[in-house]
Amino acid sequence: MLPPLKKALEVIGLSKNEIAILLVLLESGSMFVVSIARAAKLNRTTTYGVLKLLADKGLASSVKKEGVVRYQSIAPELLPGYIERRRETLAETKQEVTKLIPQLKLLRAKGGTLPKVQFFEGKEGVEQAYEDTLENNKEKFLRDITGVDAVFTKLDPKFLDYYLKKRARLGIKCVDLAPESEWARRSKADDKKYLRTTKFPPPQFGFDAEVSIYDNKVGIFSYSQESPVAVIIEDETIAHTMKQLFNYIDSTIR
Repeated sequence: MLPPLKKALEVIGLSKNEIAILLVLLESGSMFVVSIARAAKLNRTTTYGVLKLLADKGLASSVKKEGVVRYQSIAPELLPGYIERRRETLAETKQEVTKLIPQLKLLRAKGGTLPKVQFFEGKEGVEQAYEDTLENNKEKFLRDITGVDAVFTKLDPKFLDYYLKKRARLGIKCVDLAPESEWARRSKADDKKYLRTTKFPPPQFGFDAEVSIYDNKVGIFSYSQESPVAVIIEDETIAHTMKQLFNYIDSTIR
């Protein structure tokens, strides 16, 4: 049999035994198991198993006539098309596996699970994400980088009032880094009431969203009127890094 064919069969993932038996069938046509085993230099038990694998892949079939089973390969003229389809499938599989490599590397490096990411959409979804900063905040502390103007003008005022009061009731303290504005100054006036410390970064830095860092989580909130969204990332390493970044920014504000 021509070496290129054997090489092609190897490329599409056939084992050594599968190739040996398929080549026998391609060369000889319909055969009994004992003859296949002899020609492929395999025992009959192994030959039966390999024939089943080839049949499952659509490369071989059997016919029983007068109580005797004979096996035959796929028609030779169909083999190029089969190889091409398998190559395409393998190429797609390769692409999918390639996409997973960063996650596999992260798993190996962490020796644990991947970060847990939750997405929330719409007004109610964003409000539910905010609830997580209260209900699942064991350290009772929030580090917020906030676009206060967006908070007060785009969030539902009733929900905002509910949220601030509940946060204070639960004893959750908050440090809020918010660019100075009229809304930010109003918010700062209520700091004591809401167990909050508001600090003003330089005015050239403005935010239209909010980042909340707590426990082992980072929450990101966008207040777009058309499609408000929130994302909560649960990961010890990411949360620690964000806490360090927050502390650095906080330390630079007088």
